[in-house]
Amino acid sequence: MAKTFTLAVMVVLMTALALAADPCPVELVSGAGESDAFTITFMNRGKLPIRRLEFNCTPARGQLKKADRNHCIERNAYFQPSTQYTVRYTYPGGKPGTVIASLRSVLWGDGHEWKPSKRYNCRTLRISPKKSGK
Repeated sequence: MAKTFTLAVMVVLMTALALAADPCPVELVSGAGESDAFTITFMNRGKLPIRRLEFNCTPARGQLKKADRNHCIERNAYFQPSTQYTVRYTYPGGKPGTVIASLRSVLWGDGHEWKPSKRYNCRTLRISPKKSGK
């Protein structure tokens, strides 16, 4: 009886820990704005290398033109697991302004694609350009 109870408690605890774990395979570490571009620093938390990585990079204010929708993509990438990387992009529309960046999709080295769903709560970054000190 005691062994059955202990096993049941362990199963409940393990399930709770598994559900509490962050399921996002890419951790957005930080973002920095410059006068002509912005950077996103991230870490591959998966077990496989990443072949393609896409971010949603939308202006905090205003509309996003169709031409800017596929703006923040690393098409021929090779991002190793457990390593931090920094990528650089121009501002959507070419004008400096606050950008909201989030993970859009990941293509793994084995060909599988991961996309966030509503139940996955991946981190977003709010990146503002540096103000000039004039």
